[in-house]
Amino acid sequence: MYVQSHLNPMAKQSALLMSMGPSIACTSVRLALPLLALNLQRTGLHLCLVFVCNRNISPAASIRCVPCALAWGCSILVGGSDGCAVFYSLDGTVQQRFGCNPRIDATGSGSHLMREITAAAFNSTGETAVIGSWNHFCLFTYSLRQSLWEEAKPRQVTNMQAVTAVAWRQDGTRLAVGSLFGAVDAFDVCIRRFRYKGHFELTYSSPSQVIVKRLNTGIRIVLKSIHGYEIVKVNIFQERYVIANTLDNRSRAESLLLGDLITYKLSEITWSNGGTEKFVFDNPSYCIIYRSGELIIVEYGRNEVIGTVRTENISGHLISLRMVESSMRSPPTVAGIVSQTGKSSPPSTKIAYLIDAHTIGIKDLTSNGSTSLTHDSRIDWLELNGNGTALLFRDRHRRLNLFKVATQSRITLVDYCTYVQWVPDSDVVVAQSRKNLCVWYNINAPDQVTSHQISGDVENVERRSGYTEVLVDEKHSMATYLLDESLIEFDRAVDATHFGSAGEILESLDFSPETEGLWNKLDRIAHSCNDFRISGRCSAAVGNVARSRYLRKLDKLLSTSQIHLDDYRIRTRCLLLAKAVVDAEAVVVSQGHIVEAVAMHLWLHEFERAIQVSKNRGLASVRAMRRALCQYFLNSRQEARAAEFTSSEDPPNDAALLYLRGGLPCYAARLAKRSHLSNSPTSIERTALSLTSQGLYELAGDLLKIIEQHQRAMECYVDGAAFRKAVDLARSYFPGRVVELHEAWGDHLLSIDAVEMAVNHYIEANAVIKAIEALMASRQWIKAAQMLDGKSADVARPYQLQLGYHYEVCGDVTSAEKWYVVAGAPERAVTMYISRDQCEHASRIASTFCDRKRLHMLCVSQAQNLESLGRLKDAERLYIAIDEADMAINMYKKYRKYDEMVALVEQHRSDLVDETHKYLAQHLEAEGNLRRAEYHYCEASEWLSAVNMYRANDMWPEAIRVAEVHGGTNASKRVAYAWALALGGDSGARLLSQRDLVGPAIDFAIESGAFDHAFDLATSVCPAKLPEVHLKHALYLEDEEKYREAEAEFIKASKPREAIDMYIHQQAWDNALAIATKYDPSAVSDVDAAHARVEQDAGRLQRAEELYVSAGKPELALAMYRDASLWSAALALAERHLPHEVTEISLAMTQACAEGKGTTKSEIIALGQQWENRGEWTRAVEAYLGGSEASISAHDLEGIWGAALSVARTRLASDARDRVFRDVTARLREIGSYELAAELLYEQNRRDEGVLCALEGECWSKAREIAKGIPTLESKVEDACRAARLRAEGSDSALLLGGDMTALDALAKRKEWKSLWLLADRQRIQTDRLTSYACRQAIDVLDSQGDGPKALEIFLERTDVGVPMHGDVCQKISIAILCQDREQDSNHSTTLLPCVAQCRELLLRLCEANSCSTGNFVPNEEDSISRLFFTVHYYSIYLRSLHHGIQAIGLKAVVTLLHYTDIIPSDKVFYLAGTLARQLGQTNLAFLLLNRYIDITEAMEDCNPSIIDNFDFAVATNVPHQIKLPEKQHVADLNAREETRDWVLSLCVDKSVDQQLPSAAEALGTNYAGLYAYDLPRCVVTGYPIQSWEMLEINNYVANKVDWNAFVRATKTCPWTGQPQGPLY
Repeated sequence: MYVQSHLNPMAKQSALLMSMGPSIACTSVRLALPLLALNLQRTGLHLCLVFVCNRNISPAASIRCVPCALAWGCSILVGGSDGCAVFYSLDGTVQQRFGCNPRIDATGSGSHLMREITAAAFNSTGETAVIGSWNHFCLFTYSLRQSLWEEAKPRQVTNMQAVTAVAWRQDGTRLAVGSLFGAVDAFDVCIRRFRYKGHFELTYSSPSQVIVKRLNTGIRIVLKSIHGYEIVKVNIFQERYVIANTLDNRSRAESLLLGDLITYKLSEITWSNGGTEKFVFDNPSYCIIYRSGELIIVEYGRNEVIGTVRTENISGHLISLRMVESSMRSPPTVAGIVSQTGKSSPPSTKIAYLIDAHTIGIKDLTSNGSTSLTHDSRIDWLELNGNGTALLFRDRHRRLNLFKVATQSRITLVDYCTYVQWVPDSDVVVAQSRKNLCVWYNINAPDQVTSHQISGDVENVERRSGYTEVLVDEKHSMATYLLDESLIEFDRAVDATHFGSAGEILESLDFSPETEGLWNKLDRIAHSCNDFRISGRCSAAVGNVARSRYLRKLDKLLSTSQIHLDDYRIRTRCLLLAKAVVDAEAVVVSQGHIVEAVAMHLWLHEFERAIQVSKNRGLASVRAMRRALCQYFLNSRQEARAAEFTSSEDPPNDAALLYLRGGLPCYAARLAKRSHLSNSPTSIERTALSLTSQGLYELAGDLLKIIEQHQRAMECYVDGAAFRKAVDLARSYFPGRVVELHEAWGDHLLSIDAVEMAVNHYIEANAVIKAIEALMASRQWIKAAQMLDGKSADVARPYQLQLGYHYEVCGDVTSAEKWYVVAGAPERAVTMYISRDQCEHASRIASTFCDRKRLHMLCVSQAQNLESLGRLKDAERLYIAIDEADMAINMYKKYRKYDEMVALVEQHRSDLVDETHKYLAQHLEAEGNLRRAEYHYCEASEWLSAVNMYRANDMWPEAIRVAEVHGGTNASKRVAYAWALALGGDSGARLLSQRDLVGPAIDFAIESGAFDHAFDLATSVCPAKLPEVHLKHALYLEDEEKYREAEAEFIKASKPREAIDMYIHQQAWDNALAIATKYDPSAVSDVDAAHARVEQDAGRLQRAEELYVSAGKPELALAMYRDASLWSAALALAERHLPHEVTEISLAMTQACAEGKGTTKSEIIALGQQWENRGEWTRAVEAYLGGSEASISAHDLEGIWGAALSVARTRLASDARDRVFRDVTARLREIGSYELAAELLYEQNRRDEGVLCALEGECWSKAREIAKGIPTLESKVEDACRAARLRAEGSDSALLLGGDMTALDALAKRKEWKSLWLLADRQRIQTDRLTSYACRQAIDVLDSQGDGPKALEIFLERTDVGVPMHGDVCQKISIAILCQDREQDSNHSTTLLPCVAQCRELLLRLCEANSCSTGNFVPNEEDSISRLFFTVHYYSIYLRSLHHGIQAIGLKAVVTLLHYTDIIPSDKVFYLAGTLARQLGQTNLAFLLLNRYIDITEAMEDCNPSIIDNFDFAVATNVPHQIKLPEKQHVADLNAREETRDWVLSLCVDKSVDQQLPSAAEALGTNYAGLYAYDLPRCVVTGYPIQSWEMLEINNYVANKVDWNAFVRATKTCPWTGQPQGPLY
């Protein structure tokens, strides 16, 4: 207790005291029932305390001092001038008395001076009291446990002086004390205070009152027991709901306090045995308490339980509680009228819950009305709508159902429902079914559903101001779907009875099935609320114009006539609208308006009722009304109804005529009989005709009989099956037809199954056969047998057989035999006797009437019947009797009687006993009968099969038993090992250890391939054998071609060398190198050496050289080059890696040159240059002179010897130089190069010898040139020329003798190229002249042979390629090489790549020469030479990639060639690209390319390019759509083309193959990118587009870094320049 504030003296005392509560304003009147007033009366020296109760005043207690303070709470507190505080009960008895105040003097130090009690007050609960005195005050608390007042320690306040007033705060937590001098002090006087879970503060102001305060907001609620019970426990749930338990210590009564911290509502209910209950707070207005299988519902703010239900399910999904607010709408009466004085009903509470897993209970907790429904499947979710009229529930099969409470009807809304929810504050339902979002805006029309396609799961339905949205979780994002807020607001408007607003909402919407249902709903509700205007508008909206007009008139009548809803006219019209005509008549008649009631019936066309009302009320106009109605019926062609009105009063003939006119002849006939119209034959005739036309023959016959037309009456009776009347009539008038009628009568009776009656009529008609059939049908066998006597055999036989069968069934075999024999069917008698085991009778009948074969067939048939009946022994006897033991054996086999089967086999088929046992054993094993199978296996001497059987069924002890019994100890050990193998792990190891079989078991497991078991055994029992197991397993995996797994096992076995050897054997060099690097570095060189040998064998010597060098064995590469006589490569290798071998290689090369072995011009030149570089000029000359005509052409020899002459001129001494000159001269003359030899002699100043040499070679021009200036030589030359001219008279050579070049032209014209070159070689012809002849020969070869490589060889041999003046020839040769078919490419397989490379070089020089005039060479797709160059370039890349094994680069290059199908044949490039894609496993791309190839080949076969379908390549912007058909097939072999076509067709039906191109965006970065034209630079290697992050700039061009490095790494050269190149990163 502490002072919280001290106010100014006197000024604020009154205001503060009043603010603390009204209880201190006037103590004498602060009372409640049963006390009305409390007064003090002075009686002498004492005061009397009196009660005023119910206006009766009675004294209660006498006080012996002057009372200065008086208060009333749980007791009456009186404080007197003597300083004592006394508590009185209500009956005036003293409860407790507390002593006087301490004696305190004026200074406060204490004295004998007594002070009186000046103020007293109770808190709001009445359980705490305070008294004030001088300088102090004291508190008293009522203990509920002890029922006593307890005094707290007095609180002394110095200088406070006399206490003049005290007051409590309303919640009892604070006390205000006012003193004599106007000071007011506030004290905190709570009993205790603590914090709850850090979020709430609980303050006990008294035992029965607790203040709960939320710390973050300061919101408080006061928990107070209205019964005054002590609060013993407080809990707070969900930081909102407060639950407190109270206890009355005197009566031990309990209660439960339930409060809501948001709504400040508090409830208290009586309770008992608390502590085990559970609380459900799903509904903010109700608290649901579950205890002992019972739900107790308490509404916050009401101190009572509003209802209870029994259930075991307390899940929030299985309980739905709704408060149905009051509504001014009342349910309509029959006529739809609601009284204007109707009042709203109180709100009700409805709950839906599960009675059991299949039953839902719905209960109105206000009226205690309940209903239930049972479902065929377990229910897992339910919820009521807002007004409790509809229930949604879902079962475990995800079926969503709607139950309407009012009509007790239900319907399935949707299947596969995963989410469902009512939209808040509406009757709109949102549900999800698979990928559909379903919305029902009108739940009364379940078939009107709005669906949306969604791609996720519904999470929630949120309704905000102005819109409602459904949140859908689409995995990566949350999507929202807006609902139609107008339709949702419609429900709210209807619930609020704002029908006008609801109508306006619907008018703004388009008419649809959903809005139609809502119009009907609004119509129904508005009509029930007497809003006829809105109801009529709704009827008009749905097209019910009649109802709309009726309601509009009704509304107009109601508004203009100033009548109220209870008026009979309004009620009548509403009843008529509801089709309650009888009630409407009663209302009108009750008002005395009879004529109006009759008019109402006439208006409704209820004429009979109108006449009836007129009769009943005595109206005079009945007859006139009847006549008028008859005339009306006649005018409206209703003759039948007119006849009904006239039949009672008018002549019968008129009524009958009207009936006939109305199509009712039966009524006319009845009228004729009743009225005796015999005097009117015409009417009867007309009536009979009408009856017969409608099939009423008997009635027509009766009428015709009346007018004595007997013949016609007879016919009518027969047609109507009235045979009795027909026979009676025939006996009287037609006796000859009686028999005929009896037979027909019998037929009729037989057709309706009246068999016995039909027999009598057949007998009457003497129809014996029909009578017999009828007798047998009616089972009158004796009469039938009697009637068969005397009948022919053919006629009687079927009936005799039927009689025999009847007697057989009845057991009279003698009679049956008689009839079977008489009918000529003795076999049936035999069968009958056999079936009854009377074989002797069967034999008697068979021997008398049947042969033996027939008897055999009968016995077999009967035995089979016995077999089917289960009488196997009898069937066996029959089978044995006819020597059919096999059939008996099969019978027992079929019925699984194996013992009997074996017995028969042993008796009749002893040679098949073992096979039978074996078969039975296998059969029993398959059935699982292992014990019997073992018996038969052993009987068949197949005990191993029995062992295997037990092994297969994991019955190892049985297998060991059988093996030991039949095979001995060794067999049992083998089975024991197999058992261990099956057990595996430690169990199997222990078993083998017990039998000492570990080592052999491991070996056997390895041999049998059971490596898992071998590993288990070695690991657990014998670790030393583990490496051996790994090694054997690795070898096994290698044999199975599982190399990766084998590698792992070799490593585990510490045998990396074996793994390396495995990969070397498989030529998996990367894997071998990786293992060697990681586990055995010393083997790296061996791997490279092995790889090099493979490359060497494949002819890829450059790659082999690299590998030999990498392996540190360049000597092997040197030996490789020496063996291949590649001396230049050998010399280069020796210079780089084996300098000490250079001299030896040079000498060997010189020797090879001298011997003419495998040397070329380039090698000799390289060797000579090598010696020159070393300064050994003599050896250089010897090297140059080492070439021979055997391996080098004469033209190349001239160049080589020219190099020797150059060295000799500058580096050798004169003697050595002369020797070289003489040697070269002799050599030139030997090869026929007389002109050069003569020139060389002329250079040595040996002109005579030069002239002779020129003349010897017939080089006349050279001879004249050398002899010029020397007369003797000139004359000698001229003489030789004349002599030669005479010898060559008439030949082309004669022209040369005269120095004319026309001879070469003539030879070229005749295409005698060999002679031309022989003549040209002898003369010093200009280079450009030779080039022209070479071009003409190359074109001739192309035109005549189509051999591009040969034409290229001629062109390069005779042409100065450095002079780009014959570009057209280069282009023709290049195109010819590109257009070669597959066979030609195969024939030039070794020279194709060099030829293409040379064409590329020629075209590159040509392009560079053409670009010199304009600047640098820039590729231009519009330039034909540039396009041809790039075509040859990518074709060269394709061939080089295949040659070096980089097919992936080759595929990209050949796909790029698809852009150039105007140059290279389209079928060729599609075939090459598709075939390579197929080899690389690119099935989708291969299918598209080869499918296009097939289209092109078919178009070529039909010579019709229009049949090519461009659909597949429509999006391929880099592939021309207009294709020029090639002149010849690239694949000439028809079988090869058919194989490709079959492969393409096989993929057409393969769904795993994507038969269309990806989009350009998807293709970028894949093998499909070459088919699209991107705005990106293209790779110089593959022609594919390059993205910025993969671009590499090299040699003034750009390339894809990955593709460039892959190509360079394989070829060691630049793909553009051809120079040596290494990878760049």
